[in-house]
Amino acid sequence: MDLTTYEYDIIKNAVITIPGVKSLANYQYKDSDNFTTDDIQKAVEIISTGSVNKVKVYVVLANGFNIKEVANEIQIRVKYELEKQHQFNSLYTVDVVVENL
Repeated sequence: MDLTTYEYDIIKNAVITIPGVKSLANYQYKDSDNFTTDDIQKAVEIISTGSVNKVKVYVVLANGFNIKEVANEIQIRVKYELEKQHQFNSLYTVDVVVENL
């Protein structure tokens, strides 16, 4: 499964509007000083297995926010927006990875 540019934009818009998300994180970073990114394609890992599409979103959170609540909100919004885009004919699971608190 490959996402279209529009689907990446859907994910980015869903994630960056959530209070507590400081930035996106580059899941392929090699340098610990350079892990943030504005490029959503570097912050989303796609894993497709059968009838369920798996999406992994990497983020950096701001201090003072409940990690579990923010991660849960990211999961809910991204899953809903992607399934809505496909008129609820595709299933998605969303994992959230929090980098460098």
